[in-house]
Amino acid sequence: MNAFTRRLLPTLIPMLLTACAAGMPKPLPHPLPVVAPPAPVEDVTVSPKMMRPAQQADFWSGMRDSFAMPGCEADPQVLAWARTYTKMPNRFEQQVNEVLPLIVYAHKAAMKHSVAGEFALLPWVESQYRHVPGQKNRPAGMWQIMPQTARTLGLRVEKNYDERLDITKSTESVMNMMRRYYDDLGDWRLVDVAYNAGEFGLKKTIDRHGGPSDDDGLPDVPMKANTKEHLVKLMAIACIVRDPGRFNVSLPRQDGDDALQVVKVSTPQSLAQAAKQSGLSMNDLRGFNPAFRTTSGTVSASLLLPKSAADQYKLGPVDPVADPADPIVDELSTAQAPAKGKKARTSKDTAVAKAKTTSRSKSKSAAADEPLVVHKVNNGESLWSIARRHQVSVEQLMKWNDLQTQAVKPGQVLKLTASR
Repeated sequence: MNAFTRRLLPTLIPMLLTACAAGMPKPLPHPLPVVAPPAPVEDVTVSPKMMRPAQQADFWSGMRDSFAMPGCEADPQVLAWARTYTKMPNRFEQQVNEVLPLIVYAHKAAMKHSVAGEFALLPWVESQYRHVPGQKNRPAGMWQIMPQTARTLGLRVEKNYDERLDITKSTESVMNMMRRYYDDLGDWRLVDVAYNAGEFGLKKTIDRHGGPSDDDGLPDVPMKANTKEHLVKLMAIACIVRDPGRFNVSLPRQDGDDALQVVKVSTPQSLAQAAKQSGLSMNDLRGFNPAFRTTSGTVSASLLLPKSAADQYKLGPVDPVADPADPIVDELSTAQAPAKGKKARTSKDTAVAKAKTTSRSKSKSAAADEPLVVHKVNNGESLWSIARRHQVSVEQLMKWNDLQTQAVKPGQVLKLTASR
C-alpha cells in the first residue's frame, strides 16, 4: 500500500460503511402479524328463491314473489283491463278489502300445491269471490264449477248441500286440478286456458297447431275470444297486484283476525248454535260456509271461520246474549230500553244524545280533540263484519268496548276508536 492510499483510507472507510447501511432495510420496532391467506371463493350461483326470506312480512309481497306468468307488459289488453278494474280506485280498494280473507286462503292453498300465485286471484275473474248458487246445469261457487266437473273432482252436489260452494273443499279440488294441468301442459298460461275451455279440447288444439312460443306475451295458440279474455283478465288483476301505485290504488293490509281456519266440530249442531258459539251473525257464518243452502242445516264435520271467531268457537258455548231490556255496558249506551212511562228514543234523539255525550267528553279532557266515532249494530251484523268494514281488528273493538265475547245485538252502540 503506497503513501497516497494510506492517506485516503481513513476517509474511504466511513463512506463505505454509510453506503452499506443505507442499502439495508431498517429493522421494524415490532414484527408484522402473520395473516392467513383468504379462503378460495367458490363460483356458486344462488337461486333467487333461496335468497328470499323464510316468511314474508307483507302478504302482497309474498304473493308477487309467487307469480309465474308474464307481467303487465304481456299484452296491451292486460293493461286495458287493469285500468278498467281500477277506474274507480276507492271502489276497487273496498272490493279487495271485502274479499281479502278469501284471497289469502286461496293463496295458501296454491302454495300448498305449488301452483302459480296468480290462480289465487282466479275467483275475481270467475265470480269476484261471490258464492254463486248453482242452478240446473250451471256453474256454482266462487270457482264457478260445472256439475260435470264437480263429479270429476268428487264434490258432492245435493239439494241442501253443495260442495262446489264449500270454500275449503272446492279450493282444495281446484288447486289440485291446476297442478295436474300444469304437469301435463308445462305452461301456467295454458292452465288458465284449460280451466276455461277444457283440458282435452286444448290438447287437441296443441296436437294440431303446436304449443305456444317462448315469448312473454299471450300464448299464440288458437282459442275462443272469451277464453282469451279470461286469461287477459287474470293477468290484469295480477298486474294490479304487481304495481298498485301505477293504477292509483292501495292494497289493504292483511290482518291476522281475517285468516280463515278450519275448525273441527265434535258434536253435530245447528247453524244457529254454531253462529252463537262463534260470535258471528248467521249471515257471516253462512258467508264462510255457503255450501249450506238453508239456515236449518246441521254442522257435523267442520266449519270455516275467521281466526277471531275460531278462537271463540274453540272455547265452547257462550252465555246467552243479555236481555234486550238490560242496558248495554257502554259509556255511550244509547240503546237502552225506555223506562216505563217515558217516550222511546228516536234515531234523531239518539244522534243528539251521542253528540252531547261526545261534547261532554271533549270538555272533560283537553286531549280529546276529535269526536269519538261510533257504530250502531244493524240486523245481520257481527263484530267481525263491523271490524272488516271499518278496517280495525276484532281485538281492538272488544278492548275499546269492554266486551268479554264477540256477541253483539242489533241496536248496540260500539266505539270505533280508543277512548281519549
